[in-house]
Amino acid sequence: MRVIRVASAGFALACVSVLSACGTGENPGINATPSGAPTPTAGTVFDKTIDPAVTALRFTNQDGQSVTLDSLKGQTVVLTDFLTLCQEICPLTTANYLQIAAKVKAAGATNAITLLEITVDPARDTAARLKAYQARLGAEPNWAFWTGSVADITKLWAAMGISYEKVMSEPGSKPIDWMTGKVLTYDVTHQDVLFVLGVDGHEKWLIQGNPNLSGFQIPGFLSKFLNDAGKSNLTSPGDQSWTAADVEMALSYVSGSKIG
Repeated sequence: MRVIRVASAGFALACVSVLSACGTGENPGINATPSGAPTPTAGTVFDKTIDPAVTALRFTNQDGQSVTLDSLKGQTVVLTDFLTLCQEICPLTTANYLQIAAKVKAAGATNAITLLEITVDPARDTAARLKAYQARLGAEPNWAFWTGSVADITKLWAAMGISYEKVMSEPGSKPIDWMTGKVLTYDVTHQDVLFVLGVDGHEKWLIQGNPNLSGFQIPGFLSKFLNDAGKSNLTSPGDQSWTAADVEMALSYVSGSKIG
């Protein structure tokens, strides 16, 4: 999947207002969570309220249940944008989520921390598809996948400062759907940003860039689905990249529980 690298205005403003630049953990910013854990050395620490009209939006999880961001208050949440039919970055993000989920479980924090991926492709990412994706991963119960109406998904990601757009498949390209075996006619480009939300539902930390798996083995069905660009990102994530350990440090800081 071709990825939008330039941050949208909302995302850029959030970073500017906190630390004047994204991708740095030099100081905790304004109203950062004082958990006593070390300040993350990667990403941006800050405290930003999400519009209540957005946290009340109703989405659908992989089990077909109606859910809202409000329903996750009281939990520390690792949130990212994705689509199940991504071939370049999302499979790598999901692989890092597997590492994070294992560390959360080992820390005995599965009841306090939710891992959440919300689609940017609601037309194709139905609850049934999300359920199949979850099952193939063997994801823990605290790892959720959400979809929703086009209008509500648009409102959510606009509020979070995430840009994305539908693009037609390139001429001669015949990517195949891992679930149905059918040829895919379009892709969805998007920014790759990961957030940690605090128990109050506020944005507390974010990082943007390619996932760095640090040698972790990507799940087989996702590995087979990677295109050439995805395989390149897997072996050479680049300077602007993040690891599962970066997120674990942020989770420790925001939640106050040692993760990793």
